[in-house]
Amino acid sequence: MHVDALTSLRQLFGFTDFREGQLDVIRAVLEGRDALVVMPTGSGKSLCYQLPALMLDGATVVVSPLIALMKDQVDALRERGLPATFINSSLNLGEQRNRIEALRQGKFKLVYVAPERFRSGRFVEALKSLKIALFAVDEAHCVSTWGHDFRPDYLQLKNVIQTLGQPHTLALTATATPYVRDDIVRELGLRRPQTFVSGFDRPNLRINVVKIKQEAQKINRIASWARFNEGSGIIYTATRKAVEQVTEMLGWEGLKVAGYHAGMRDSVRRKAQEDFMSGQVQLIVATNAFGMGIDKPDIRFVAHYQMPGSIEAYYQEIGRAGRDGAQSLCLLLFNYADKNTQEFFIEGSYPDAEVVQDVYDELWATGLKRIALSSNEMARRGGFGNQMAVQSAINLLERAGHLRRDASGGFRSEGFEPSRFSGRTPSTITLLDSSPDTKLRVNFGEVRRRAALEQRKLREMIEFCYTQDCYRRFILDYFGDRHRLQQCTTCGNCAPQASGGRQRKSPPPDERQRKPTAARRALNPDESLRVRKILACAARMKGRFGMQMIASTLRGSAAKNVMQAHLNELSTYGLLKDMRQEDILAYVEALLAEGCLQISAGEYPTVSITEKGQRVMRELEPVELQLPENGIVDAGDREFNASHTARKSLNFFVSGLSVEQIAQRRKLVPSTIEDHLLDCIRAGFSVDTTRLVSPGDRVQIEQAIKVHGTEKLKPLRDALPETITYGMIRFVVAEHRRKQD
Repeated sequence: MHVDALTSLRQLFGFTDFREGQLDVIRAVLEGRDALVVMPTGSGKSLCYQLPALMLDGATVVVSPLIALMKDQVDALRERGLPATFINSSLNLGEQRNRIEALRQGKFKLVYVAPERFRSGRFVEALKSLKIALFAVDEAHCVSTWGHDFRPDYLQLKNVIQTLGQPHTLALTATATPYVRDDIVRELGLRRPQTFVSGFDRPNLRINVVKIKQEAQKINRIASWARFNEGSGIIYTATRKAVEQVTEMLGWEGLKVAGYHAGMRDSVRRKAQEDFMSGQVQLIVATNAFGMGIDKPDIRFVAHYQMPGSIEAYYQEIGRAGRDGAQSLCLLLFNYADKNTQEFFIEGSYPDAEVVQDVYDELWATGLKRIALSSNEMARRGGFGNQMAVQSAINLLERAGHLRRDASGGFRSEGFEPSRFSGRTPSTITLLDSSPDTKLRVNFGEVRRRAALEQRKLREMIEFCYTQDCYRRFILDYFGDRHRLQQCTTCGNCAPQASGGRQRKSPPPDERQRKPTAARRALNPDESLRVRKILACAARMKGRFGMQMIASTLRGSAAKNVMQAHLNELSTYGLLKDMRQEDILAYVEALLAEGCLQISAGEYPTVSITEKGQRVMRELEPVELQLPENGIVDAGDREFNASHTARKSLNFFVSGLSVEQIAQRRKLVPSTIEDHLLDCIRAGFSVDTTRLVSPGDRVQIEQAIKVHGTEKLKPLRDALPETITYGMIRFVVAEHRRKQD
C-alpha cells in the first residue's frame, strides 16, 4: 500500500515524497479506519484526504468552513487535472443538482461542502444517493464547545454521518488541546479512531511579545519592520474597525498595504488577497477571516496588533509565517487594555439567561410568527447594548428548538468571522412555540461553563504575554506536546536581540514617576472615595506587589496570580469592580506622581503606600491629582450601568423573595444573588441583612471584627463557629466598611 500511495502521490500531485506524518494518516484512511489528525498549519493536512479520495472507490465529502478556502483548493486540484468540485450557497439550486448528478456518475471524486448546507434535509437526501467512501471534516476543532472557534453548525455533522450510512470519517485540525481532541471524537461519533498528532514546534518562528502602551508605538514598530525587511507580513487585529484604521495609518507611512475583513464586498476582499499573494502589496491588515488556506511562502512577519482571545487562535495565525522554513518573526504588540475587546466578544458570544429571554420576548412582541429582521435591527428595537449577544441568543434559541431560521443561514452566513459578525443581513425567523410563555429549553449552565472557559483561555493568553520563560516552550506545554525544550535560543525571552529586542521587564526611572498629562485639580467626593480605596489596598498589600496586581485586586479579578497570592481574601478585593483596569492604573500613576504611593527599583518594581498616602487615606490631609476632567467615567454613571442586574436582584429581595427564590426566578446560582446584594450594599443601597444574618450570628461576627479587623476574611472565619458561613461574614463586613466609608 505504501508503494501504491507513493506512486499515486508522484503521478497525481508531482511530489517526490510525503511530508512527516502524512503517510501514516493516508495508510489508516486507505485501511478504512476513522482517524483524528492534528497537524500544524502548513504541514500538508489537505493531502491526507485528497490523495485517498482519488484512490478510493466512491466520492469523498469534505466539510470546509469557508467558501473562499474551498474554492481555492478546488481550483488548485483542477489545475492538476484532478476531479474536484464544491457545493455552497454561491451556487443556485440547479447548479447544485447538476454537481450532485455529476458526482453520482463518477465525474467528480472530491466535493467540498460548507457545514451550513447540511441544514437542508433535501441536500442530505441527495447525498444519500451517492457512494461515499470518505467523510472528511476540516477545521474539526469547530465542533468542540471547548475549541477556540466553535460553530454550532458543526454539531449536526454526527447525525449527518449516521444518516449517510456511517462512512469512514477523517477529522483534521491544526490546533487542538488534549481535551478538544476528546471532544472532537465524541461530537463526531468517531469509531475507535486512530489519532495522529504531529509536533507543534516551529523552530523557524521567532516569537516575541512587546508591551506597548500607545497606538502610535504599534504603528511605528510595524512600519520599522516593513521598511528594513524583505518579504511580506500579516497584521492581525481584533475588529473590523481596527483593520480600517491600521490600514489607513500604515498607508500614511508610505507602505504598500491592503485591508481584509468579512464585512468588505467580495470583490474588494478578493482584490486585497490577490494583491498580497502576488506581492503588489507588502502588508495585509486583517481579522481572523484571513488566513485559512493561505500558502504564501515568503511571509516573514506576522504581527498581532491586538491580543487574540486564546493561544489556539494565536498559534494558528502565526503558523502562516515561514511556510518555506526560513526564519520569520511573530510579534505580539501587547497592551493589557486590549483584553477588554476580547471580554466584549465573550460577553456577546455567551449571553446570560436574562438577555436570551429578552430576545425571545422581543421576537414575540412583533406579533408575527415569521419575522424578517437583522440582528442590528433586533438590537435597536430591544435596546440591547451588545448586538453580538442578540446574534448569539438567536443561535441558542434555534439550537433549543424555539425557532427556525431560513435555509440561507439566517443570521449566520458562510464565510463569517466568529464573534465578529455584523448582523446587517435580514433573515426570516419562524417561531415554533405555540405560546410566548413557553419555558426556554436553553442549557444556560452550559453557556455559563463555556463563557468561563473562554475567560480562562483569555487569562492563559495574558499569562503567555507576561511569562519570563521561553515562549516556544510555553506553547508546546499548552498543547501537551512532548518535548525536551528548555530554551529555544530564538524567542524574545531566550534571545532578545534576535527577536526584535528585549522588552524592558520594568519601567526605567524616568517612566516610573511619569506625570499624567492632565492638570492637578481637586477631587469630587466619589473620586476621593476611590483614592482612599486604592490607598487602603496598597497598604494591605504591604509593598509586595506591582501596579497591575493592585488594580486587578481592586477589580475583583479571578486571575490565577491573584488567587495564588490569596489577594481575594483581602477586604479591598473587588471594591472597584465597576472600574476598568486602565482607569484604576491612571489613579495609581497619579498617586505615584503626587507622592502618596512609591514604587521600588529593580527588575520587578512593587508599589507601597507612603506616609503622605497614609494621611490621605485617613482623610487627615487633602490631595489634588493630575486626572482628566472627563477622561475617567464617573463612578456613579459606571455603577448605574454595571449594577443594573444587581439592582434587579435587590428589587426581588425587597419584594420579599429569598436568595434561593431569586436565584430560581432568575436562573442563577444563589451565590451570584448574594454577590448582587453585596454590590448593592457597597453602592449605598439599603439591604435588610437581618434576613440574611441572624442577630446572634451578627453579634459574634462583629466581636470577631473588633479583634481581627476586616483586612482579611479568613481570620474571621477561623475565629467563628462553623455554622457561620463566609457569606454571612461578607454581609456584615460590607456593612461595616460602608459605614467607615
